[in-house]
Amino acid sequence: MMHREQMREFVAANCLITGGGIALSGGGAANFYFDCKRAILRGDFLIALADWILDEPFLRADERANVVGGPTMGADFIASAVAIRAAQRGIQLTNAAIVRKEPKKHGTKNKIENEPQESSRILIVEDVITTGGSIARACDEFIAAGHSIAAIAALIDRQAGGKESLQTKYRAPVFSLFNKSDFGDL
Repeated sequence: MMHREQMREFVAANCLITGGGIALSGGGAANFYFDCKRAILRGDFLIALADWILDEPFLRADERANVVGGPTMGADFIASAVAIRAAQRGIQLTNAAIVRKEPKKHGTKNKIENEPQESSRILIVEDVITTGGSIARACDEFIAAGHSIAAIAALIDRQAGGKESLQTKYRAPVFSLFNKSDFGDL
């Protein structure tokens, strides 16, 4: 199993892209980018991340979550891994749910896939926090469906104000395994 420092080294070597004018999802540009799909699609990394989420954000949240979820694509693999590891470890986390960018155009036409039971407490997961926009949209969808936000957890916080904004808006603790500052002078 990967340890925290091995995870940080993997992200630094494989996920951190530097150079000018990299477009961010929030509309801005930056001179660095974390391509975390390279990490969260690697089995040993994903297991270690899921265990950290269960050992830290899940246990330290003011309110105990019973569902893990978040915005597609950043949360898809993380939420699934957390649900699997919770089941393997005998932790009461009933299932995972994902918020689509727009409702499905056919079949169920769901905006939230695997809709939780009424009044669930959601542990939101994501790969990277920048402004918090995609996380906020997912939180808003869960709240509109009658759920509450127990905590928010991300692999990396870019330290661009998103963490603080999310904490203020949802009154839920926000955790990150790494901060931008863990990767030198970006």
